[in-house]
Amino acid sequence: MRYLALTLLVVATPALGAEPVVKDTSYRGADGARVQQLEVVVAAPPQKVWAALTTDAGFTGWATPFAHVTLGNDGMIEASYSLSAKLGDADNIRNQIVAYLPDRMLVLHNVHVPKGAPFKQEAIDKIRTVILLDDLGDGRTRVTESGVGYGEGADFDAMYAHFREGNAEEFASLAQYLEKGPVDWKAVAAKMTASVGDKN
Repeated sequence: MRYLALTLLVVATPALGAEPVVKDTSYRGADGARVQQLEVVVAAPPQKVWAALTTDAGFTGWATPFAHVTLGNDGMIEASYSLSAKLGDADNIRNQIVAYLPDRMLVLHNVHVPKGAPFKQEAIDKIRTVILLDDLGDGRTRVTESGVGYGEGADFDAMYAHFREGNAEEFASLAQYLEKGPVDWKAVAAKMTASVGDKN
């Protein structure tokens, strides 16, 4: 999900208390190709998790302070960590919705990363992100995100490491949002600004 390879992001998500258990279940397929996979069990039914992934209000509750979601095959999730971002800004992160099943599956393809991203667009173009929601009953859902298409070499290795760390942070933020409510992005920005000031 980060560059939201959701697939998406450039700054660390805020710490909101006790971290949920995010499992790294990555593996190599029979053909030797890497599949980066994370899963977390959240205290919410699939419908609520789906809304967090596919609506503007849901997405901005945990992932980024700005987001606009157009749900549909070949739809788009456009997002930014900038508090002043608006739709169509050049540095917005854009993830195409390749396919979906309501309340069950979302397949994403990152089609644009901002300037300064720590990897090449031509490398991320190879990746697809598959998000699956499994209803565990009792108001709980297992969320599994799998990144497929990783090749070999330094570019893919760097991207794999970036997403492994970043997506785990995002999963933790998603779980916290579903349990405790939305992120206060203005407070997060103020805290980051103060932290930078302390270092100067």
